Amino acid sequence: MANRVRINIAGSDYYVMTDENPHYTTKLAYRLDAQIREMTESGNVTMTTALILCALSYLDDSNKANAIADNFRGQIKNYLEESTQLTIKLDEANREIERLKKQLAEKN
Repeated sequence: MANRVRINIAGSDYYVMTDENPHYTTKLAYRLDAQIREMTESGNVTMTTALILCALSYLDDSNKANAIADNFRGQIKNYLEESTQLTIKLDEANREIERLKKQLAEKN
């Protein structure tokens, strides 16, 4: 269910529709506002420049996080394949043990 959340960024109020928790959305807006305010307080950075720098920073963070997630997915896939192969080998070893036990029992 979408929530209508009021946020304030750089002195302007916005209403956003989101499926996220309103508190989470407000926290994100607060962080963005703080970064923009920090950049623009010096007077050397315009609002547009601050927004562009924030956007680039967030895209960079997102790309890096996605690359890390892709790497983890690859590792998990490899671990699952290895686990499957080891399970097959274990089953084969257990069958061989049972076969040898029967063979030994028949000789005794």
